[in-house]
Amino acid sequence: MLKNYLKIAIRNLWKHKLFSLINIGGLGLAMTFCFIQLIQVQSTFEKDTFHPFPDRTYRILTDATGKDGKVYRLASTPFPLGQQLQDGQSIVEKVVRVNRTFAGDLSNGVKTLRTNGLYADSSFFEVFGFKLEKGTPATEPRTAVLTCDMAERFFGTVNPVGKTLTNKDFGSITITGVLKSIDPYQTHLQADMVLSMATLPLIKSDLNTNNWLDYNSYTFVLLTKGASRDALDRVLTGIASENHKTIDFKEIKSHTFRSQALSEISPDYENLLNNPYVEPIWKITVGLLIPLIIITLAGFNYINLTLTRSLGRAREVGVRKVAGAKRRQLIFQFLIETMIIAFLALGIGYLGLLLMQANVHVRWLTWQVNDNRLLWLVFILFTLITGFLAGLLPARILSGYQPVNILKGETVTGGIGKLGFRRVLIIVQFVVALVFMTGTGIMNSQFKYMATDNENFNRKNILNIPLVADSDFKLLGNEMSRQAGVKRVGLASATFNDMAGKVKLSKLTEKRNEASQKEAYVYATNAGFIENMRLKFVAGENMPVSSDTSVHFVVLNENAVRSLGWKNAKDVVGQTIVLNQTEVIVSGVVKDFCIIRYELPVMPLVLAFDPKEIKVISLEIAEGTDPEQVTAALAAVWKKFHPHESFVYSWYEQQLYDQHAGGGDQQLTNIMLFLVFAIAAMGLLGIVTYSTGRRIKEVGVRKVMGASVAQIMHLLSASFVKMILIAAIIAVPIGYLLGSLFLNIFTYHATIGPGVFFSCLAALLTIGLFTIGIQTYKAAATNPAETLRND
Repeated sequence: MLKNYLKIAIRNLWKHKLFSLINIGGLGLAMTFCFIQLIQVQSTFEKDTFHPFPDRTYRILTDATGKDGKVYRLASTPFPLGQQLQDGQSIVEKVVRVNRTFAGDLSNGVKTLRTNGLYADSSFFEVFGFKLEKGTPATEPRTAVLTCDMAERFFGTVNPVGKTLTNKDFGSITITGVLKSIDPYQTHLQADMVLSMATLPLIKSDLNTNNWLDYNSYTFVLLTKGASRDALDRVLTGIASENHKTIDFKEIKSHTFRSQALSEISPDYENLLNNPYVEPIWKITVGLLIPLIIITLAGFNYINLTLTRSLGRAREVGVRKVAGAKRRQLIFQFLIETMIIAFLALGIGYLGLLLMQANVHVRWLTWQVNDNRLLWLVFILFTLITGFLAGLLPARILSGYQPVNILKGETVTGGIGKLGFRRVLIIVQFVVALVFMTGTGIMNSQFKYMATDNENFNRKNILNIPLVADSDFKLLGNEMSRQAGVKRVGLASATFNDMAGKVKLSKLTEKRNEASQKEAYVYATNAGFIENMRLKFVAGENMPVSSDTSVHFVVLNENAVRSLGWKNAKDVVGQTIVLNQTEVIVSGVVKDFCIIRYELPVMPLVLAFDPKEIKVISLEIAEGTDPEQVTAALAAVWKKFHPHESFVYSWYEQQLYDQHAGGGDQQLTNIMLFLVFAIAAMGLLGIVTYSTGRRIKEVGVRKVMGASVAQIMHLLSASFVKMILIAAIIAVPIGYLLGSLFLNIFTYHATIGPGVFFSCLAALLTIGLFTIGIQTYKAAATNPAETLRND
């Protein structure tokens, strides 16, 4: 019997190839996103399962009781707890203290990246089994270990051991090693870098290592062999009791400590505070909603298209019922068809998953799990459930047809549902698709504005080279300027969109009045760098080309002029102002432009030559020069001056593109946009097919009466075009509002032009009209002799 069901199902799918292809493709694409989310869920449960001592390693939690009696459950602990557990506790073999307060922009001289790190004891690597690919663990002050990903982002293929990364606030960090990748494993201890615990008090000068009421550290213990968790909890209870006697609790009543096994950390069932990189169970549930909504829409479209085909399968149901088929047998038959479609969609979904893994690179997405067998079991169960739920309603409706009515020629449509509801659903689908597309288009225009050439400063044909400490940049720059293809040599303390220093500005007459001093950003630059950046002068001229520092000249931006009290930029040219405590002459004023980040407000800016601060050689390369040849020539020059230092460089245009638009988020968003439109188009296809199927005899009569194909197409498609226009009328203002709110985040932003809306509407109309046109033309071109044969 099952063999016959399968044969009939395969024949029906083959007979209706278009519907089958749409169903399989739609469900398959939706399954791709569901599979991605299922991988995220499984990886959450598998987090921290690779450490070498899982049965002996515990994290300490804090339960703090407030004055109101409310208990606050924290994943973190006071900093002194680790030392107290290490001292005199025979059950504790090792203690690891972790502090997650490191975050900031680090620069290698050319490239600046936002970096998140953690401070950790040297036992961190041993207890958790993190291996090094290069170098040694960080133990000395101002040292750190980079992840392999961060090392590549900063230094490419160059060995980073011994290199330094700097921050304008807390100085330099020396890299001592590179961590091996832990793929396919995941950990809640993820960070871009691991700094030595000896670095913490140097960067956090206000840190009180004896403060029992500062819950910003994490404490892990490795128990000795044979020690029990109960013994650890008793020790923790004793420490909390002692604290209650000796500590002056102010904002809270008291605190207690308890242990948490590594296997209990992820997911977070307690909704702990201070618990980064551990997903709470409620967030996992919410994260499943988007793919479930997508799969629901795809399932609805399957229902829609299957019911559309019911017009052709009604007689089949009637004949089989007259032949003795029972309703449950017909339901089983239709469910078999749905299961075949679901499992074919599983194959499409898995291929889509592989394609996305190979082409979409989003840092926060996990693509691998520890146990692939469990993952495939989940995929198969998900496919069975999807197929069953999608096929149940059509199976019940189709199997419920009455054979007497069907064989009399009466088509039963009551169970298919109201057309009005289905029209509303199609409108809603296209509204969502158009809002999503409009918003995505506006966001992409801003990302493109930031990532590519704009009116702020030049980034084309600029090659930036970071200098090593105590480098003679004059001789190096002069030698590089002689190389073929090098047009101009610029010098700077950092590139724009990178770290800037801060200074105090004041008029000469207000030199000694600290209250009148204005804060401004400063870059140490020469005249060549300003020319390379193509900054627009609104008054005056560039600083002198000569590097003679006996007379200091500076260039200001318009905002700096206004902050000093001058209304007209021309009035400040030639004036002497005070930069910190140094008198300088203003040689020119440039138009305001984006200094660091596009979302920050306009800040006063000073460009001043200071040889002590020069850290970057910025070369303008002549148009049409072979990049490989010029970099090879420059590398040879570099080796003459620094034979033991690697030649590191960065093309400014590519660097800014990677910074603003190089991530995979836009790719993922565009793929989701395509999927939403595909589902909406399939829903429209279903309702168009349903409508034209109901009116096929009417079309035959009208053709006999002399109606043309164009007239009939207009008749059949007019209502559907109205649906698309209604969706556009609703979606465009919503998309414009959301896009405007997004752009208002940025001080410097792209302009919303009509092109975004016209392209979105054109895409919507193209998809909609193409979908409608195929079906209406097919119906309008049908020979009326065939449709009216039985009347």
